[in-house]
Amino acid sequence: MSRPFHTHDSLPLLLGSGAIAGATAIFFRWFPGANTATIALSYLLVVLFVAASAPLWVALSVSAAAVLAFNLFFLPPVGTLAIADPRHSVAWLAFLVASVVASHLSAAERHRHREAVRVLEERQRAELSERTAELKSALLASVAHDLRTPLTAIRVAASNLQGAWLDERDRSEQAGVVLTEVDRLTRLVQNVLEMARIDAGTVAAESRWVHPAEITEAALDQAERALREHRVALVDGSDDQLVNVDPRLTSAALAHVLENAAQYSRPGSMITVRHGLTAEGLLIAVEDEGGGIDPADAPHLFERFYRGGRAAHHHASGTGMGLAITRGLLAAEQGRVWAENAAAGARFSILVPVASRPMALAS
Repeated sequence: MSRPFHTHDSLPLLLGSGAIAGATAIFFRWFPGANTATIALSYLLVVLFVAASAPLWVALSVSAAAVLAFNLFFLPPVGTLAIADPRHSVAWLAFLVASVVASHLSAAERHRHREAVRVLEERQRAELSERTAELKSALLASVAHDLRTPLTAIRVAASNLQGAWLDERDRSEQAGVVLTEVDRLTRLVQNVLEMARIDAGTVAAESRWVHPAEITEAALDQAERALREHRVALVDGSDDQLVNVDPRLTSAALAHVLENAAQYSRPGSMITVRHGLTAEGLLIAVEDEGGGIDPADAPHLFERFYRGGRAAHHHASGTGMGLAITRGLLAAEQGRVWAENAAAGARFSILVPVASRPMALAS
């Protein structure tokens, strides 16, 4: 399939013509006794290279130049377009046909390749558009569901606060309900904004030297409300080493893991947080006593909006964005997160590549 002339088509035309002229000079001047089949094959290779990267008209032009040079310089009588030997006429005709056919085939193949790429790109765009629509629908459905509960609780508590029959203790209790549900709404909005930043690719790491305990403490503060009915044990294995990491991203990712552990383990149970340095970087592990990970849930834990089969059993609330956000935040630091079953429950591990140094060297 041919296409209109463009200025960048002149380069392959010049290169192809130059290659034909160069091959002609080499064979005519330095190898005058070369076999005509060898010469024809050399020309044909040039035509094929041009046809593989240029439009059909360029390949045909180079092919015509090759046929002309072959006839003028290598088929007796040399210097004329006449062909004395019938066998040479057959060779000339075979070369002409081979050049034209090769040009057509190469051009057709390139056209098919372009069409295949175009179809693939259109299919990918359609799939991406469909996937985006599905995600938006899932997000709206999930957010709408999780907005309904706190808004209802806030409305009921606010109505109760207007009642003159409440004593001071009841009034304080209803105010606490309002504050709790407002915090829940705030966390929901933060999750949506974090997911939007991850999707937009605007999450950037800003590393600084901190002690791993600072990251753990910041994460525990962020997940304080989720953890208030659990016991938390901390195990520090960092040996007084500072790490160069983004504490904001890492602590936010860890907070989501802690909230997940609290949601899927019974009140009063232990949640253990261990941090330390390995050859690969900073490793933070969170273990709960929630009964472990169902094998059916394992492949989907870090998918957005996915909530495990045990969510209803544990009465776990949420949009299913927490672990997906964890993965996205860590990816900005070239970190990763994975899950596995532990002795009494699940273990979620966070690994972030870091440089480290002793605290004594800190300025």
